Amino acid sequence: MRDDLSEIYHDAARDDVEYVFGDSITSISPGGEVRFENAAPRRFDLVVGADGLHSNVRRLAFGDESAFSAFIGAYLGVLSLPNLSGLDGELRIHVGVGRTAGMYGARHLGDARVLFLFRSERQLDYHHRDVPRQKELLRDAFKGMHPEVERWLDELDRTPAFYFDSITQLRMDTWSRGRVTLVGDAGYCPGPAVGGSTSLAVVGAYVLAGELARAGRRPRARVPRLRARDGGARARQPRGGAERGAHPDSCVPPRRVGAGPGRPADLRPARGAQPRPDPPRQ
Repeated sequence: MRDDLSEIYHDAARDDVEYVFGDSITSISPGGEVRFENAAPRRFDLVVGADGLHSNVRRLAFGDESAFSAFIGAYLGVLSLPNLSGLDGELRIHVGVGRTAGMYGARHLGDARVLFLFRSERQLDYHHRDVPRQKELLRDAFKGMHPEVERWLDELDRTPAFYFDSITQLRMDTWSRGRVTLVGDAGYCPGPAVGGSTSLAVVGAYVLAGELARAGRRPRARVPRLRARDGGARARQPRGGAERGAHPDSCVPPRRVGAGPGRPADLRPARGAQPRPDPPRQ
């Protein structure tokens, strides 16, 4: 679950990185000045948006999410619950018309996970931060499916970890604009059901960090290399192989601020530490 991965990253970096919680970015100027809802403005050489499919950083720098997203016609929900069935490397699944629910467990997990997947011809009306509404939609979608599924749904009121979102892909012609760049689902979301978002995010961050470290204070020498690597992974490339709107100073890395998964306010200016990716969660 993403909460486990967040804890791993926080524990690995907390001695070298300033974390600011409970705040949100409201604007990013071309010169790198970042304004917040609560904190005083600060200036950064590079702003990295790693805040997921519904990225606040992307919205501020590139525009509305609807310009880049494509709804694929389904929704995914995941929750954790006690593994009372003792599942070990097993998946117990119920399949119906347009909906599937399954529970799996493994020896290394302290609990079990339930996955809900259902089709929808239209996009549902909810905000991506409105968890009660998301749980309501999940209950409606799986009502009456099976008594065991009903017991899983009962855990929605007690689960310590819950995820819900549309299965949506994100396609952009460029992941950088001025002093802002995007990593992970914020720039190249393949869709939650693909199961590769976390791996792509970790690899993308690792490649970006490596190229920034090599560039040092001479980013121009590394910008073509970054673009070449980007072009091999993104679904659509800009004509002529150049990132439109890219700014040569966007690769200067002395200070970084990013919006982390789960909250647009995970502000992470580093203090001289080289970023190190932890093993991706599958």
